[in-house]
Amino acid sequence: MKLLLVHQNFPGQFRDLGPALCDRGHELKAIGSSQRPTDPRIEVLRYEHKLGERSGMHPHSLEVDEWIRRSEQVADLAMSLKQRGWAPDVMMAHPGWGEALLLRQVFPSTPLLIWPELWLRPEHLGFVSTEMSVGQMQYLRIKDWLIDGAMADASLAVLPTRYQASTFPQRYQNKIAVVHEGVPEAMLKLPRLRQLTIAEGVTLGPNVPVLTFISRNLEPMRGFHTFMRALPSLLANHPPVQVVIVGGDDVSYSSAPGDGRSWRDHLAAELGARIERQRVHLFGRMPHDQLQKLYRRSDLHVYLSKPFVLSWSLLELMACGTPVLAEANPMMEELIQPGINGALWRGGPESLTKAILTLLQTPDQLKQWGTQAKQQLQPTYLQQHCLDQLEKLLRQQATYF
Repeated sequence: MKLLLVHQNFPGQFRDLGPALCDRGHELKAIGSSQRPTDPRIEVLRYEHKLGERSGMHPHSLEVDEWIRRSEQVADLAMSLKQRGWAPDVMMAHPGWGEALLLRQVFPSTPLLIWPELWLRPEHLGFVSTEMSVGQMQYLRIKDWLIDGAMADASLAVLPTRYQASTFPQRYQNKIAVVHEGVPEAMLKLPRLRQLTIAEGVTLGPNVPVLTFISRNLEPMRGFHTFMRALPSLLANHPPVQVVIVGGDDVSYSSAPGDGRSWRDHLAAELGARIERQRVHLFGRMPHDQLQKLYRRSDLHVYLSKPFVLSWSLLELMACGTPVLAEANPMMEELIQPGINGALWRGGPESLTKAILTLLQTPDQLKQWGTQAKQQLQPTYLQQHCLDQLEKLLRQQATYF
C-alpha cells in the first residue's frame, strides 16, 4: 500500500512504525517540519514553520494561528504529491498541531487514520478543575476543538491504551481502535548490565542499587517535583543508592516555575545541599542507544507521569527487565500488576520515599518483577503483533472506505 505519514516532528510517533511498515513492503512518504534523520526508504517532504504577526494577540489565538499555518503548509506539500501523480491508499497523521486539518480536502477519497492521544479534560490529566487556572482550562478546550475537528474528518482514530480511548466522547467510540506502536522484539533479548559507565567519572558498579527517573522533559506533569522532593530522605536512609535522572529542561505539558529557571534548576535551588551530587546524577536528553543501556542497569524505575499518554520509555524499560514503581492511575493499571511485575503508589514525597525504600530492600523480588514485566508485554505490546493489527486496519480502511 501507499501510505502518507504526517507529523510535525517526524518521525515522532512513527519512529519505529515507519521503518517496520517499509520492511513489510509498503511505500511510505511523509510530511513534517523536523529536520531529524529518518529511514532513507521514506521520502520526507519538509516545510519550514514560520510564525505570523504575534503582537496584540491573545496567547491562545497564537496557538490557533499556528495550527492554520501548519495546515496550509502541509496541504501545499500534499498537493505537490498529487500533482506528481502520487496518491496514498491511507493517510496517517498526528492531529495535535493542526496538520491534519486539510488533508481530506486534498485527498477526499482517501481514508485518514489519526493518533489523537487523549481527549483533554482536567480529570483526564489527573486534576480537578479547581486546581487549574482559567487560562489552562481555556487551553484544554481549544485543543479539544482541534481534536474534535480531526475526529470528524478521520475514518479511524488509533489509541495505544484502553484508558486513552475511554476519554473520548461516546459519539466517537465506534471509530476508535486500541493498538500500540509496539516494542521491538529484540529488546526482550538484551542482557541485563551489571556495570555501566554513563559519563566520565560516573560508573554504576555491580553492587550498587540504581534508581532511575527518565522523562522527555523534567516537569510537574511528569512527577519530577515529587520525585526530587522524595530524594533527601531516601539518600539519608539508603546510603548505597545511586540515582540517575534523565530529561530535558523544556515544559511540554506543565507551566514553567515562574522564576525564569527550569524545573531542574528551580528544585536544585530549593533542595540545595540535601541532594548529594555524588549520588544524584542529572543528565539532559540521552541518545536512544545510551538510554537502552541505562534501562538494563536500572534496578528500579520510578514513573510518575499523569495518566495522559503512555510513554515509550516505560514499555522499553519493562522489555529490558526493569521493575517499575508507578503512580496509581487507570492507565498504569493496564500495565502494572502490583506484586507481580511492579508496584503502584499514590501520595506525596514522604510516602514515595517509603515505597522506594521498601522495594530497594528486596532486590530478589525486584529481579522477579523484572522478569515478569517482560512476560507481561507479550504479545500485546510487541511490535510484530501490533503491526499485524495495524496492517489489518489499514487494509480494511483502504478496501471499504
